[in-house]
Amino acid sequence: MFKVKETRKTKQLELVNESGEVVQKACKTCQQVKLIEDFPKYTQGGFRPSCKPCYKKIQDEYNKSIKDKRRAYKQVQRARAVGAPDAYSEEDWKALKKHAQGKCMISGKEAELQAEHVQALSKKWLGSSKGNIILVSEEVNQAKRDMSLFEFLQSPRSNGLVDFDRLKDTLEYLAEANGMSLSRYLQFLQDAEELAQKNKEFWG
Repeated sequence: MFKVKETRKTKQLELVNESGEVVQKACKTCQQVKLIEDFPKYTQGGFRPSCKPCYKKIQDEYNKSIKDKRRAYKQVQRARAVGAPDAYSEEDWKALKKHAQGKCMISGKEAELQAEHVQALSKKWLGSSKGNIILVSEEVNQAKRDMSLFEFLQSPRSNGLVDFDRLKDTLEYLAEANGMSLSRYLQFLQDAEELAQKNKEFWG
């Protein structure tokens, strides 16, 4: 003999057998009555209110909604790990992604984009800031490695990987994002390189 009861917290209907075990219940999301095996379990025990397909959809939507926040925070964590500036926000990341439009900010090619620092994090000077992060292809990222942008452009590793119109657009975007003219921003980057080198020489 089965009994129908309503859960106290989520107000869901459940079908309970003579042993007091829930065998079926209505999904809170889609409202369909399903076998209890079709509901994911909590780590601490018991079943979640939404069935497996609905729960997966909810999780996917949640993960998608915080994807940009996670990406931005990852850059903050990377900077903190080496003791570099870490003033980078979710809004900075979204603006950068919008400007990139799915294309490498150095080569101009459409690609799965990765965050790259104009001045390498290892130099511990500019860190993760909106004037020091761009989006590039894996090919460019692997070629640039821990070089600054200036070092990369002068290196044979940049051969065939630089679209100078795209690069100019990128530098103009970064300059504007930091309230500078292009010439002032380029000087800012050069000064940062010199300061990073002096800092390295002083501290060893």
